[in-house]
Amino acid sequence: MSTHANALIISHNCFSKTGSNGRTLGNFFIGWPKEALAQFYINNEIPDSSVCDNYFRVTDTEVLKALYKGSRVGRIVKKETIIDDKEDVSLKNLYKKHRKRTSFNYIVRNLIWNSNKWKSRKFKEWIDEFNPNVVLLQVGDYEFMFKIALSIAKERKIPLIVYNSEDYYFKDQKSLSPMYLYYRNQFKKQFEKLMAYSAHSIYNSEMLQETYNKRFDHKSTVIMTATEITPDKIENKNKRFIISYLGNLGVGRHEPLIEVAEALREVAPGVCLDIYGKIPSEEVEQALRACNGIRLKGFVSYDEVIRVMKHSDLLVHAENFSEFYQWDLKHAFSTKIADSLASGTCLFVYAPENMACIKYLRENKSAYVITNKKDLNESLRKLMNDKNLRQSYIDNALKVVNNRHNADVNAENFKDIVCSIVKKVSGTK
Repeated sequence: MSTHANALIISHNCFSKTGSNGRTLGNFFIGWPKEALAQFYINNEIPDSSVCDNYFRVTDTEVLKALYKGSRVGRIVKKETIIDDKEDVSLKNLYKKHRKRTSFNYIVRNLIWNSNKWKSRKFKEWIDEFNPNVVLLQVGDYEFMFKIALSIAKERKIPLIVYNSEDYYFKDQKSLSPMYLYYRNQFKKQFEKLMAYSAHSIYNSEMLQETYNKRFDHKSTVIMTATEITPDKIENKNKRFIISYLGNLGVGRHEPLIEVAEALREVAPGVCLDIYGKIPSEEVEQALRACNGIRLKGFVSYDEVIRVMKHSDLLVHAENFSEFYQWDLKHAFSTKIADSLASGTCLFVYAPENMACIKYLRENKSAYVITNKKDLNESLRKLMNDKNLRQSYIDNALKVVNNRHNADVNAENFKDIVCSIVKKVSGTK
């Protein structure tokens, strides 16, 4: 066998230089031969990553079309191909209408995909031609993806590796709804089947690994989100102090960001919090615009994200303090944290103390962390006025990046795990 296994990746998102999920996946395969890599994905997007050239895509609306019209769906996607995505308008509208994550929509989407009406001869030929000897599944919150990965691995008698960055299995809410209870029961049953077959699990934090270890007897490794950013020796000549937030504005993050901006205006009236990212709703946009300590900069490319990070004086990360979000995001570990730590700019974090990322950053002293609103003003004042203090966190952050978030090192560790598993399985046949 070659030094690299033929790896089939199954995920919602394709490899990407811009999307966080696609970039995280892509970093596992740095240095992997392109001919030994293929990806099946379902989001309506075109890959722009350099790690892979072999893709097969089936979208939700195509699956609906297969049920509605009996059409053959799915296509081989190449990065340079411009795809005509003219789809049945009624089906597109139906899909948009039911995108909300309700129990009913989970059940219906799973049923539609589990019908297997979307599976085509072209799909089977594509897999046969690639001839994978390992499957890697990026875990999401829909059971049909588990079934797809399991069916391919079992049919071909090849190992399955699970990449898991969420605690979906444990997110049981108190509910008497028969529909919710049915959806959760089906999800957990299928996840248990997935774990029973899988050869190895990869987690993005020790806290998440420990949580799954308490429930499942399985082999696992922690490989944290990697970054390829290297700090530049930039002598900051900003006329004003620049504080930036870059990333997701969903999951209630706008609320703590507004609190940071309000504290900032009290500490330094001439300084604003610059916010970069897509705004998820009109309500969130109105709340952000109502705060005069915030400047909305909009969505920018990943290259621009890196530039802003490096040229800022302080980077901000924040999480919502509500009881629901503290429960829902307990194991969350933002993909932007690794990039922030590697940027050469001090990271300031305002979030609840029980989160995985907070525990990690505090243990490594790689970011200035506060978990109480009453500490905002004094903490911001201290950081803004003490360059040496900011530099001490930067120095610790760069050490952590070198030890835990180095893209080349993490990719090599991942390759060793995959190839040892494949070698072990092939040796027993």
